Amino acid sequence: MRLFVAIICSAFLAGCARGMSSFSPLLPSALPDANGYALLYSFKSGEDGGFPYASLTQLDGTLYGTTYGGGGGDEWGTVFKISTTGEEHVLYRFKAGDDGAHPYARLIAVDGKLYGTTYQGGTDGAGTVFSVSTSGVEHVLYSFKGGNDGQYPYAQLLNVNGTLYGTTEQGGAPGWGVVFKISTTGEEHVLYSFKAGKDGAHPYAGLIAVDGVLYGTTYQGGTSGSGTVFRVSTAGAEHVVYSFKGGSDGQYPYAQLLRVNRVLYGTTYQGGVSPGWGVIFKVSTLGKEEVLYRFKADKDGAHPFFAGLIAQNGLLYGTTYQGGSNGGGTVFSESPSGGDDHVLYSFKSGSDGEYPYAGLIALDGVVYGTTEEGGASSAGTVFKFSL
Repeated sequence: MRLFVAIICSAFLAGCARGMSSFSPLLPSALPDANGYALLYSFKSGEDGGFPYASLTQLDGTLYGTTYGGGGGDEWGTVFKISTTGEEHVLYRFKAGDDGAHPYARLIAVDGKLYGTTYQGGTDGAGTVFSVSTSGVEHVLYSFKGGNDGQYPYAQLLNVNGTLYGTTEQGGAPGWGVVFKISTTGEEHVLYSFKAGKDGAHPYAGLIAVDGVLYGTTYQGGTSGSGTVFRVSTAGAEHVVYSFKGGSDGQYPYAQLLRVNRVLYGTTYQGGVSPGWGVIFKVSTLGKEEVLYRFKADKDGAHPFFAGLIAQNGLLYGTTYQGGSNGGGTVFSESPSGGDDHVLYSFKSGSDGEYPYAGLIALDGVVYGTTEEGGASSAGTVFKFSL
């Protein structure tokens, strides 16, 4: 959690009301335990990188990711790759300044190259969009200027027919965040600037595309100030699909949505059972919302943070940042019809990892994820889980 809480609290001020707080051989600890969990890698910080906030992505069977810190020097973060057997290698170490610093977002693969964002750095310190080759050659496509063009890109990008779409959690004309598009050659354009009223504020999550329309969430704003699900056309016309009411309905959606058929699934960080440990919800593209599950904090998990859901074998899978039997977060499954939450693994807050901030990915019937802290050096882990 460390630097994250301070950065986020300063980023949206009154919105901080959540009460939070090289090569490595496959080790014996990477063998699955009785619950299907296996540790793939423990980050060492320093040159190696540390504190992976983002989900992994896969390209040609290799996993790629980012770390918020580590990389040597002042530890501005890294891009790394890791095999499914646990061999890790740092591809790139950020230098801050024009280069970018502190990547929170998951990478995406486009035509054999990886694209991502850094939350800070760039020519004006407001974050960047970058590309990096699988051999480690990095290039800054765009440096946000703050102000009208957006500031602090937190989420992963979305590729739609060769154009990249994304969000910044601040910036825009009123300063409440934007939806933008950018070409792979670096031409950026703001599609929509949030106004912080009914239309929402602070889009931390990445976007998804449904029938040529972009869908996302805002952490705040909406009719009750508890966040929204919104859609925006590629021409910039925005519409609120649903405004969260807070309380049992859920509030503060950070995570990216998941589309299954014509239904959108997601999580909120708070709301649900008092005092508010978060919910799993579904909402139609027409705005009909239903809470599928309300977390209860102890054994079943609490606060699904930046972790969106994935669909696998007819079930939804995700992580909670805290809760579980040891308080260090969980991996869970849920039925798409709701009411059937099952904890698959509770992190022990030790060498196995702690605080799975990001979501999971599936590859060949196995799910992979990261924990922000824990591991042998308390700098985070990569893990896998056999379903």
